[in-house]
Amino acid sequence: MTQEFNKRVAYVVLSCDPYCDIWDTYGELFNRHWPDCPYDFYLASHQKPFEKYGFKPILIGEDKSWSHGLLTVLHYVQEKGYSYVMIAFDDFLISKKVDTEYVSSAINTFVREGGECLRFDPIRTARCFKYNKYYGKMHVKVPYRVTLGFTLWNIEVLKKLTVDGESAWQFEKNATERSFEYKDFFCTWKHPFNFINLINKRKLDIAEYHKLKKLIPNAKYDREQVFV
Repeated sequence: MTQEFNKRVAYVVLSCDPYCDIWDTYGELFNRHWPDCPYDFYLASHQKPFEKYGFKPILIGEDKSWSHGLLTVLHYVQEKGYSYVMIAFDDFLISKKVDTEYVSSAINTFVREGGECLRFDPIRTARCFKYNKYYGKMHVKVPYRVTLGFTLWNIEVLKKLTVDGESAWQFEKNATERSFEYKDFFCTWKHPFNFINLINKRKLDIAEYHKLKKLIPNAKYDREQVFV
């Protein structure tokens, strides 16, 4: 049964061609810290494919809008036979070993029960009530109830929440309001994905870069630097 659930889930890293300089870093740390990932994993970009470290490419094509790209990705993985997608961001570099048993057990339970959204990011318990040992159920009107980084989605639900022409910021704000009609939104009690947020508004975050250098000493990027 576990393998059957695994085949229904795709892990997709949302990216774009200007971020191709960090793809190798993402792939190296992904393989180092989640070598036993049981799901097919993809990296979505516009024209440049990434086919290293076991990643499969999704090419979005012309950069029309952020949400247009997301919809293209969702249609693609759905046509491949997946029912659920875990969305990750290219500049959220996994920095510690992932607890695969916890992640897969939470996902199996979520898929078995037909959940709509599962954030692998705990929120304040006052806004999330007990549901099971893996995750709690979020109240409907939690601010930024809709997020994407390290979040598992029922693909049909995410498609309905995504409106073509929106930026990423507009999506998180507007899709949260659109999500109020959906009740099965959950967040985990644990934080299984630790990450380094390397890029801030296309610039290299120096503090995060120093963290990365401890993991990959020879990591170098030709980007403007910023202190946050």
